[in-house]
Amino acid sequence: MPAARAFVFDLDGVVVDSNGLHVDSWREVARRHGHPLADPEHIGKCGLRTLAVIRDLLRWPVSDAEARRIGLEKEEIYREWIREGGIRAISGAVEFIRRSRELGLLCAIGSSAPRANVTLCLQTLGLEQEFHATVSGEDVTRGKPAPDIFLAAAAALKMPPAECVVFEDAPAGIAAAHAAGMRVVALATSHPPGELVGADRLATDFTGLDPLGIRNGEA
Repeated sequence: MPAARAFVFDLDGVVVDSNGLHVDSWREVARRHGHPLADPEHIGKCGLRTLAVIRDLLRWPVSDAEARRIGLEKEEIYREWIREGGIRAISGAVEFIRRSRELGLLCAIGSSAPRANVTLCLQTLGLEQEFHATVSGEDVTRGKPAPDIFLAAAAALKMPPAECVVFEDAPAGIAAAHAAGMRVVALATSHPPGELVGADRLATDFTGLDPLGIRNGEA
């Protein structure tokens, strides 16, 4: 397999430890609008775009326009809480990303999240200058598990997909990376290892990962 020249990082559960904030903001918006919220822990870490959660997972009986409005409200609640209290990085993520840059690797974000979420999280962690490109769920027609987000990230980096390694935490993201023709390192930060069996490599977080080894074909 060719050596990697680019790393593409999902955001939620990979760069930022955001699952709890997502779960709580889903609970809050469901409470405000009187809708049921089954299995909120799964919803917080599923890796799908907000509208897909409302329409396909929750199946709330609302129009497309109302679903979009509720989705925007949910994400604004989430961002307001970050502005007030900050957000934590996944263990080892900041150091791994900076070391990757030092090695000459191109780095991109490929996330289903709205662009405003991506921007705020990177700014909060002081990482906005570490990425050569950011692709959000707003930049593509199809969300994960379709490959569009990762293919768009590779195109933005001007890299062939085969020379990109994706870092993901969700089954939908693993499927998207493989559909894009990319290797994938899965982090068991959101899902148990048994749900991440399709990945090329599995890690608990970034603390045990060496970007040089991954660049040279360990994943």
